[in-house]
Amino acid sequence: MSLSVLLLLLWWRLLIATSLRAAPPLAGGYFINCGASQEETIGSVQWIPDQGFTNAGNVSAIATPGLVPFLSTVRYFPDASARKYCFVIPVTKGAKYLIRSTYYYGGFDGGQKPPVFDQIIDGTKWCTVNTAANYDSGMSAYYEIVVAAQGRTVSFCLARNEQTTGSPFISALELVNLGDSMYNGTDFGKYALSTVARNRFGQDGDIISYPEDAYSRYWEAFTDSNPMVECHSNITSSEFWNHPPEAALQQALTTSRGKQLVVQWPSVALPAAVYYVALYFQDNRTPSPYSWRVFDVTLNGHDFFRSLNVSTDGVMVFGAQWSLSGKVEIVMSPSNDSPVGPVINAGEIFQVVPFGDRTLTREVIAMEELARSLKNPPPDWTGDPCLPREHSWTGVLCSQDSTNRVVALNLTNFGLSGTLPNSIDNLTALANIWLSGNKLYGPIPKLSSLKNLVSLHLQDNEFSGPIPSSLGELPSIKEIYLQNNQLTGPVPDDLKKKTGVDIKIQPGNQIQ
Repeated sequence: MSLSVLLLLLWWRLLIATSLRAAPPLAGGYFINCGASQEETIGSVQWIPDQGFTNAGNVSAIATPGLVPFLSTVRYFPDASARKYCFVIPVTKGAKYLIRSTYYYGGFDGGQKPPVFDQIIDGTKWCTVNTAANYDSGMSAYYEIVVAAQGRTVSFCLARNEQTTGSPFISALELVNLGDSMYNGTDFGKYALSTVARNRFGQDGDIISYPEDAYSRYWEAFTDSNPMVECHSNITSSEFWNHPPEAALQQALTTSRGKQLVVQWPSVALPAAVYYVALYFQDNRTPSPYSWRVFDVTLNGHDFFRSLNVSTDGVMVFGAQWSLSGKVEIVMSPSNDSPVGPVINAGEIFQVVPFGDRTLTREVIAMEELARSLKNPPPDWTGDPCLPREHSWTGVLCSQDSTNRVVALNLTNFGLSGTLPNSIDNLTALANIWLSGNKLYGPIPKLSSLKNLVSLHLQDNEFSGPIPSSLGELPSIKEIYLQNNQLTGPVPDDLKKKTGVDIKIQPGNQIQ
């Protein structure tokens, strides 16, 4: 989806003016201005820099004059050796969030065309970012997805693909806490919802968002050849599961009594997929005993809702799993006794995105602790360690089955410094640990739980202290290389008695 830079500027000024008067509370979350150097509060919206959410990338200012603040800088990622570049955001486990990423190229790298790259949420490829057409038209582009947090953080990542020729970049990243009832009917343990369109029907003009929408959703105008009508009463949005703002339902499309109302929406052709569709209706007349209308609703010839009774209180209907492709036609057919024609006020449509497998939580925690223990881990050591498979962490090999476990670490001669945490013993599927040729120091941790470990290469580092006795307890071990460290003390008896193991301890250690 796209927004013109001018529209964003106008919306921003309207937001400032409205917020200075009296803005309703904004739903909790983060509004991250990527590449910014300081916080900036406009009205009630606090935009914060992206430091602390990512350790990768460079920043650049955009030279286009008159930009809204969150388009005036970018964070970009020139390191082509990294498999992905992640922002890690604290969340409440089980809570539902709207995540929106915004892109405005602005020629920050001196090029004429913005790069193409992928977006990843918690290890699942979400979509490909291609903003070239938007930029040529003077527009920014945004992408939205609704997810439920599976842990205490959500990782949002950018990654190169076969089309990427420049540096992936991002202007802004937003994460807004949604209400528990919103977009119900979706199993958020298995799926996410990627926004296709969110429109208010029968209305012209700019987008509306916060403060009209407490969840900062974008509602774009939509008109066609059908008549437009003004609504004469407000709805109570809290009674709608998805909490549409009142401003999105103030006008509607309609037709004459006895006629079908036909709306081609959304305006783009859809790829063949499964979609979540929510439609919003309200009788536009002044409330009275006669302020109602009844009609059937179909999508591409299939029943969506029969005998829908629409009053001035408004009503929402949704379908959580609709197979659609190409152009979508909504047809509203009135009942014989309906005093007026059908009406429709707003709509949302999302593509249902299956979430892929996730790396075992215990292993994610252990790998994150390992990353924190290293002073200079590879730049892509954030987000899911194993997924997507083509974007696993550098030097990390994972199992190819649905368990998604770490089976090997190979960071030989990576120039690493730091220590090995005790939690490495929780990576119980490890078969190979190859960390030679670095500057790792401190004691070698206990590794007694690594029953599948075949080879341990820790030579040419700065490890100190005794050789752990747990190495003699490993049933599958075939290679133990510890030479050229600062180890002291005796060789453990269990290790001395071990047969069929290639053990190298000298030179370089003070072993008795």
